[in-house]
Amino acid sequence: MIRHCSALIVALVLYVTCTSAMPTDTCGTCRVPCAQQGDGTFTVRLTGGRVDPPHVFSHVIRDTVRAGRTLRQAYKFSWLSDAGCRDTVILSEHAETLVMGLTLGKTPPLYVPIRPIAEYDVISEPRAALNFVELGGMLAYGGRDTSTRQVGFASLYYGIEALVAPFGDLLGDRLALALGGGMFFERGRMRIPVMGHLRYAFTSTTITEQARFVPSACAFSCEPTTDTIAAPDGAVRRAGPDSVDRAAILVHERVATRDAFAPYIFAEGGPIFNGPFEGAGPRPSLNPEDYGQWFAGAGAGIGITPWLHAQLAYRFTRLNVRTPCEFCTDVYQVNTNEAHAVLLRIALHWGWE
Repeated sequence: MIRHCSALIVALVLYVTCTSAMPTDTCGTCRVPCAQQGDGTFTVRLTGGRVDPPHVFSHVIRDTVRAGRTLRQAYKFSWLSDAGCRDTVILSEHAETLVMGLTLGKTPPLYVPIRPIAEYDVISEPRAALNFVELGGMLAYGGRDTSTRQVGFASLYYGIEALVAPFGDLLGDRLALALGGGMFFERGRMRIPVMGHLRYAFTSTTITEQARFVPSACAFSCEPTTDTIAAPDGAVRRAGPDSVDRAAILVHERVATRDAFAPYIFAEGGPIFNGPFEGAGPRPSLNPEDYGQWFAGAGAGIGITPWLHAQLAYRFTRLNVRTPCEFCTDVYQVNTNEAHAVLLRIALHWGWE
């Protein structure tokens, strides 16, 4: 009895050891059409007298290959070798049949036709994300106080600014018009700029053809079926073979893309309004005609990530504040500061079509 138990334990240990030593086939995820339990390998028969691949495959997935400017249907067949996972790609019109039943010793083996699928073109015009919204923080250095009466404008000021460019390709696919505004502080005084922003990007829209399998690249039918996969709205079927696998379709569409990291230059400017602070506005004063607040500037920017931009600019700013007349009673004068500033702006960026 003990001898039989010992032999059984040794047999179990050897079985577990052998099983764990066997390589695990992780070369794919698609289930082979018509595969039965424990029958997951197959060979491939080719059309037109072509030489059949010598390998025993374990996985197949639909794929495409580019021939010139055209995407053509193909299959990617995978197998596990001593060196690891290997694969080969065969055009769909060259593959005819999967031969199964190899591991079970079936006589005769099971022959499963493998067929291409219907192809559709989405004919709508692709559009790139030319519109954008930006929200950023800015810091500017404007140098020394240049006002006639030295009223103490700050050389360093900071704030936030927002831009919205909703006009698409109104000015072309490189030039964008944005409107915006913001708020900045100097010496505790709130200023509210309103701006127009014109941006030229050193990139254009690139149109590429892409293809996707619906519902997936793993969809194969084992038996003929009359069910069809619904094509996207407005899609037109391409001319092709009458005998197709109806388990999936291949949808071709043109996609518009832009380089999110391309540099750009811009010009901007507009009037500046005041927040509530003492000395805001032109009146009452001896010289209200001297009042006028505005800014103008230009700079360059670049995308650090698709959603974060950095911009460096020159900005001329004209600001006013009223102060009491030094030798008068209840009389004010408008003081003007014209600042030539270097501005750094870091902005969150969102684009849309």
